[in-house]
Amino acid sequence: TTVTSEPARMLPVLLLAGLILAQSISGTTSESATLQFLGQTDFVVNESSTAVVRLVVERVGDPVNVTALVLLEGVDTGDFEAVNAAAFLLSTESSKTIFIAVKDDNLPEADETFTFNLTVQSSSNGVTLGTPNKATITILSNDNAFGIIAFNSTEEIVVDEPRGRNHYVPFTLIREKGTFGTVTVNYEISGGPNPAIEDLSPDRGNITIPVGQAVVHFSVLIQDDQIPEDDEVFLVRLTGVAGGALLRPNASSVQLRIRRNDSPLRFSHSIMAVQESAGVIALNVTRGRLTEDGPLIGSIDTEVSVDYMVVSGEGLGSATPAVDFLDLQPVRTLTFPPFVYKSSLLFNIRDDDVPEIAESFHLVLLEETIRGDAVLVPSNAVLVTIEPNDKPHGVLSISSSAVFQPITINEDLTQRFEGIIIVRNGGSYGAVSANWSISRNSSDLSPVSDDLTPAEGTVRFAAGQVTAMIPINIVAEDLPEEAEAFLLKLLPNTVTGNAEVDEPMEIVFHIQDSDDVYGLFRFDPAKEQSIQSQPEGRFLSLNFLREGGTLGDVSMTLTTLYIPAGPVDPALARDQVLNVSSSIKVVFAREQMVHVILPIRNDAFLQNGAHFLIQLNTLELVDISPPIPSNSPRFGGPLNLTLTITPDIANGEIGFISNTTVVVYEPEDSNTSTVSLPLRRDGTDGQAEVFWSLQPIGANRADITDKDLEPLSGSVVFLSGQSDAFINFTIMADDIPEVNETLLLSLDRSNVDNQILKAGFTSREIVIMENDDPGGVFEFSPSSRGPWLINEGEAVELHVVRAQGQLLKQLVRYAVMPSGNTEFYGATGILEFKPGEREVVVALVARPDGVPEFPGSWSQPCPETSVPSREI
Repeated sequence: TTVTSEPARMLPVLLLAGLILAQSISGTTSESATLQFLGQTDFVVNESSTAVVRLVVERVGDPVNVTALVLLEGVDTGDFEAVNAAAFLLSTESSKTIFIAVKDDNLPEADETFTFNLTVQSSSNGVTLGTPNKATITILSNDNAFGIIAFNSTEEIVVDEPRGRNHYVPFTLIREKGTFGTVTVNYEISGGPNPAIEDLSPDRGNITIPVGQAVVHFSVLIQDDQIPEDDEVFLVRLTGVAGGALLRPNASSVQLRIRRNDSPLRFSHSIMAVQESAGVIALNVTRGRLTEDGPLIGSIDTEVSVDYMVVSGEGLGSATPAVDFLDLQPVRTLTFPPFVYKSSLLFNIRDDDVPEIAESFHLVLLEETIRGDAVLVPSNAVLVTIEPNDKPHGVLSISSSAVFQPITINEDLTQRFEGIIIVRNGGSYGAVSANWSISRNSSDLSPVSDDLTPAEGTVRFAAGQVTAMIPINIVAEDLPEEAEAFLLKLLPNTVTGNAEVDEPMEIVFHIQDSDDVYGLFRFDPAKEQSIQSQPEGRFLSLNFLREGGTLGDVSMTLTTLYIPAGPVDPALARDQVLNVSSSIKVVFAREQMVHVILPIRNDAFLQNGAHFLIQLNTLELVDISPPIPSNSPRFGGPLNLTLTITPDIANGEIGFISNTTVVVYEPEDSNTSTVSLPLRRDGTDGQAEVFWSLQPIGANRADITDKDLEPLSGSVVFLSGQSDAFINFTIMADDIPEVNETLLLSLDRSNVDNQILKAGFTSREIVIMENDDPGGVFEFSPSSRGPWLINEGEAVELHVVRAQGQLLKQLVRYAVMPSGNTEFYGATGILEFKPGEREVVVALVARPDGVPEFPGSWSQPCPETSVPSREI
């Protein structure tokens, strides 16, 4: 017989030893006794290799020797290490304990209940069964008996939004492992950018999976919302499950993408005014943009079309089809091929000699005629107005656009300006002309020709011409100048060709400031930008240069951010480092260079490898005349500068170089061993002392004493310039069995305010591994190691004893070798030693099979007897 121990780890196989008690049971007896279970007979356990049930067998009545068997009722399903066990009660004993061990397998199973029956060995004359004589053991559901729920595929699902119909997206859930019980799975759809309920229905719900079913399907409706949209990505996620099942984390969500859809159709403009002489005009319709210059949105890779309608009333103010205008399209359908974003409707504006007031007509896109994936958005109609035309030779004036949007000319970029337009309204018959002049619109008496030419001229219109341009040449020079205002006039008394001059007849325009008259600003490349540490304090030293002109007072705003070591990300910036606000205003009062000193707080902690990020934000003229947009001041170099904090400037950040658990062992070859743990200081300026302590933690903290290790507290000193130091403590040896002992080594504080402890690296767990056999050493009792000779039907009792430590629960496996289960009840099993328990008894009963046998291969001949014998 061999015995093996399996606590948290298997112990070596030990030699069988045990006390064997053999009895010869006479055929008749006048004594009587009752055998029954004592105490708990209903057990509920988890399927685990450490689950052991203790059944106590009790004898009531006369003090006789009794052999009891505990046998599994029904078929052996492989859920127990052994399905029978035996117990031998001497006349001096009233009870014995039997162990039933659960076997851990990988089969999904629901709750299972087993019955073990108490029986009396046939040779135990005069002993009857009492009650209770049945015990039940329920093994709870295990190995995912109710299943693991997951999507059958986690690949992204791509769908189109339907148009005018319902479209359902199918999903499939699979139930892996077991299929016991009915389970309910909850799901939720999120993402967007808009709420999922606006595109999908439902956006959450639950699915029921019946008993025995491994696959279930559900679907989600894609709604036609007729809103232009780009690709929308949603996450269909399983959020929970009821009924005992679990979710598979890596397959509990699926990404659902609705492709871009509902391409918007619109007119580029809602209003258009044209002259009667405009001829053929184009009314643009766009596809895929919500505004004229907006980004593309919606589907663009399919063909769409829409019909339009021309609406014109009767009477004054209404343009007459075929008289005032003519639709040039052969059909009233506008088609956009794939990836075409603009199309035009062409109309001919008919010119006549009849003086007329403004006349209008409408074009309307018809929503019900849309074919393809598109929707109408404003403006889905355009009003076309034919301007008044009752003066045949025209009325000359400066284009009104120059009045509503003042003209500014950039001297540095423009040599010839052609943006001043003279328009001829009304008729355009014959050649006409008018003179113009340019003068300064300020107190400056210098000639106009210093800045532009010509200062005067004539604008001429040929017959039929309705617009003309006044060209202006800009004088190029390198002299920084502020903005200058000029006045252009049309001279009414100089008009020719029977034309007229009307308002607006004059405009003011400006030549903007030039050659960086207000300055070009940058970090001064000739001077150092630095972090300074002086006896009087620490500060940032920044130097700025103003190149070009120095006119005007300029306010420059900059931001200074302190960012801890790592990526230079402004989102990680921390406050309370500078003695000033992070947003700083620097004023250049006609100065060329400015030196800025930003003090750092005395109590601020500067981390080694951290950064100061200086960002130049805005430049603003304190006063400007005339008040028009200026070309300067402007930045002329990098807008960002990063200064890195080096160890000689940084404050100390002290911590362990690792926060992993430290495993140590009680010394075996000496009385003590020393453990040395390194500390690291980032930033070495100044001396610092760090105080530490060791604190027992965990379930066995009361067992840790100063005889296990010393000292339990102390301090470490870092000298100025020193970055490494060590915490040392001593592990002491003893002969006392101990389980794992855990202590927490903590850095408690520093003696200097600006030397801090490094977050996440201020503590380490110290584990002194179990020693001196805390779980014990197992063997059969020396007084019962045999060999013993027994007959069929007789019992032997084996005493397994534990030496050394008794601190842990231990499981000891035993087996009779070879062919034990064939010859003995209780031939295999697991014994449970609870903490503090030194001895456990197991009984073996030789099976009485009634078949004449010689002793087995391991036995020797024995004296003749009516019952075959076995040697153990």
